[in-house]
Amino acid sequence: MPRFFFDFSSDGTVVADDVGTEFPSLEEAYLDACQSALEMSFEKLRIRSDPNFDSVEILDARRQPLMQVPFSDVLRPKPSRSPARQDQCSEIVSSYQEQLTRGKRLKAEIGEELRKMQTTFGAIRANLERLK
Repeated sequence: MPRFFFDFSSDGTVVADDVGTEFPSLEEAYLDACQSALEMSFEKLRIRSDPNFDSVEILDARRQPLMQVPFSDVLRPKPSRSPARQDQCSEIVSSYQEQLTRGKRLKAEIGEELRKMQTTFGAIRANLERLK
């Protein structure tokens, strides 16, 4: 399993992880970093310190940075799907269905016009052949 390191930054100070931890994937390491950020944030809030400017940097086994996890991202509530947004999605779906129906109707009309033109051109060719 790959080894990841987690360097903690707070108030301009970086605490480097010298041991590292093995995880099956970067995604698992990220989820662990988020959980750790949440736990550390609670500790900082308990002592009345603002954790919003802290972060955890995830590094690979060669100590190359892979991603930064700001505590503010972990602490920020996820936006809920508001009814207005759902209405907007419904409007988009409805508009799409109308456009699809219109497109099918236009395709049928164009097909009919094409058949008429082919019949007309066939008649013109036949008349031209008789004139030769």
